[in-house]
Amino acid sequence: MGFLVKKQLFIMLCVMACFFLVSAASKSVKTKTYIGILNPEISGGDARFMEEVAGALKKNISEMGMYDIYTQQAMEKAFTDKKMRFPGYCREPECVSALGSVLHIDRMLYGSVDKGEKTYGVKLTLVDVPSRKIIETVSIEGEPGVTLNDIIRVTVNKLHGYTDPELDTLYHTYFGRQVKNSKQFYISSGVCLLTGLAWTMINSASVKKRTLPVEDEIDYSNWEKSNTGIGTGADRIPLCGRPASLGNAYVAASDDAYGVFFNPAGLSWAPTGECAFGYQSRFGLNNFAASFTGKATRDIGFGEGFIYSGDNEGLFSEVFFISAVSYKVNDLFKNIFPFLRPFSVGAAVRIASKKTGKTEVSESSISGSATGIGLNLGMQLEVSDKIRGGILVRNVPSILKWNNASTGKKYNENEPVELLMGGTFQANYATFLICEGHIPLYKDQLWKGACGIERLIFRVIKIRVGVEKSEGLETPWKVNCGLGLNLRTESLFGKYLLLDGSYEYNQESMFSNVLNFSFRFGF
Repeated sequence: MGFLVKKQLFIMLCVMACFFLVSAASKSVKTKTYIGILNPEISGGDARFMEEVAGALKKNISEMGMYDIYTQQAMEKAFTDKKMRFPGYCREPECVSALGSVLHIDRMLYGSVDKGEKTYGVKLTLVDVPSRKIIETVSIEGEPGVTLNDIIRVTVNKLHGYTDPELDTLYHTYFGRQVKNSKQFYISSGVCLLTGLAWTMINSASVKKRTLPVEDEIDYSNWEKSNTGIGTGADRIPLCGRPASLGNAYVAASDDAYGVFFNPAGLSWAPTGECAFGYQSRFGLNNFAASFTGKATRDIGFGEGFIYSGDNEGLFSEVFFISAVSYKVNDLFKNIFPFLRPFSVGAAVRIASKKTGKTEVSESSISGSATGIGLNLGMQLEVSDKIRGGILVRNVPSILKWNNASTGKKYNENEPVELLMGGTFQANYATFLICEGHIPLYKDQLWKGACGIERLIFRVIKIRVGVEKSEGLETPWKVNCGLGLNLRTESLFGKYLLLDGSYEYNQESMFSNVLNFSFRFGF
């Protein structure tokens, strides 16, 4: 009997000892999540303001009681101890996740803070490092009088799904920093349009006049009546590497310098000013493109573009000058339609100049020129944080005035109206999908569909694939592929430099080897 009692007592003591050992061990186990805080990008403030922002951010994160904090200064020191170089600019989920992985940090926080005259705008993104996924992004702007600490506190709470009843009525969605740059808009648009008009006058005057034999004269009397719904012109060529590699589907994604040539409505979505240059070799034609975009105000974007297309023999050339403007409606109707998300409308004026080249090729060579003007109207709508739609109505109207210097004939050519609709889906920060359709408005216009996919790999490379197809079994398939490269010039120029290239495979072997090269940089 005594033996059983001693045995039971021994077992109880062992259980108690194990309990205390487990409790002591649990105290040494990490109970908090490690979070790294990158210094936010600052707009409208100085170094002292940067310190104030960093301090407020650290304070409010610490008060949540669930994190062990790594400031950027601490992370830089850890990189130095590991004899590694800390990234000069790291504000993308892929880069931020890689940085956190090196230091075995669970979460990373980055963003921007805009100091206005009376308000503060804050945008923060919280990233889960192990899964390399964005947990949440919050963009809010305080009403006049709301302090920096309060607006950062609200942003941090919203990142974690909490609300602050005391401040819920004192902020609204942040749509980007305020911009006052209307002077640049007026000057650039005026220079572009006036240069286009001057070019057309010089181009027309430089055409050599030549009289054709009577039997070679062409009757243009019924030309305007026989005009079709099939448009021509170098402005319809899929220029620039990224749009071309996505199947020339870019109506819903024109928020960069390439967008000047595709949909003016996208320019007000551009986060910063950009310049772009491109070259394309297509069927014996050399095509050059250049564009520039900027912001006149927070809601108004603008862009100017130039296109040249000519053959190697100099027989024919086309030049286009494009001036575009876009207005983004952020919160104009928020009191009437609180569910309405941002949308934009845009217009682009296009001045065209065309002329023949050498007239000495044969006795029947025609010399002539054309000048024209056209208008494109576009719209983009944000359906959700990841989905955007776009519409473009091209040539409303568009008129070319031809002058055949060989026959003395003059006539007008009305270019057909075209309707394009498309959409984009940002599946995650690394995967982007796009589609587009051309809707026929004339009997001889065809339905046309295009789609593309873009995938980020190795943090700096984007691979792209796109396809195009018009209705009908006999129309060829066009398969496009391309690459994009981010040269990571942030530490040198403060912005970025992106290189894009594409190759188009056409089922018609005679129309093969179409190459696109372009680059764009932010400023």
